[in-house]
Amino acid sequence: MGKVAIISDVNAGLDYIGRDPGIPVLRSIINFGDEHLVDGIDITADVFYKRISEENIIPSTSAPTVGEAMDLLDKLIVQGYTDVIMYSISYELSSIGQMVETLKDEYEGKINIHVVNTKTATYMQGYLAVVAKEMADQGKSVEEIINRSQFLIDHSHAYFVVDDLKYLMKNGRLSGAAAYVGTILRIKPILEITKDGRIVSFEKVKTHRRAVERMIDLVYSEIEKAKKVQLFIIHSGREEDAKKLAEYFIFDNIVSTEIHMITPAVGAHIGNGVIGIGYYLLEI
Repeated sequence: MGKVAIISDVNAGLDYIGRDPGIPVLRSIINFGDEHLVDGIDITADVFYKRISEENIIPSTSAPTVGEAMDLLDKLIVQGYTDVIMYSISYELSSIGQMVETLKDEYEGKINIHVVNTKTATYMQGYLAVVAKEMADQGKSVEEIINRSQFLIDHSHAYFVVDDLKYLMKNGRLSGAAAYVGTILRIKPILEITKDGRIVSFEKVKTHRRAVERMIDLVYSEIEKAKKVQLFIIHSGREEDAKKLAEYFIFDNIVSTEIHMITPAVGAHIGNGVIGIGYYLLEI
């Protein structure tokens, strides 16, 4: 039986779960002009959201390098791991997962590299890595772990409401035309992460409050018939709103509702004041 390591990238928000999950992450750089800060080491979410609000600045991000991925893989080999499963941000949002995949041949015979395209981001991505780590610690095989991950990916969805569309527009994560119209009309669109991991406008709503109410209705209609559900409220700088939102989801089939912060590497593309709801159907 092999020894299985679980790794991810910083977009998964694992720095904010209140404990060390034992999952190494490849870290992105947040660029404020000529200032380059490592997400989770040089800058944390609280400081980041305060800064972009006060300075009215849209930072850019730089993805982890091949060298950093190789350094991590080399450490895992020294630690005796035979397999590594990488839980990457959606391939539609960043190329980190594909970058790790390109190393498969180079590491053949040293460590087996498996990459799971989570088709999502934020702690929706992180949760898959945490579940995988628990399974690896229980001695489950690579195949069992990846099969469970795939089931969860296939039975998940996330919606979110963005306060300011300029971030998504500038970084090309949402159609520029859609973002421009929304900004002019002050529309608060409900966005969704699609089954293939893209961010698209799902529905246009006039006010933030109505958008959130509609998001609650959408999620409730999708989870009400499932046997067991894990729910997440994801936010950037909306802790109190997130707590209030969690109160709407007290149902027998919800195993737990967790509130998670969006890390700067994702926040740089969606801005401050975002609130979203995502779920995994654990049992259908």
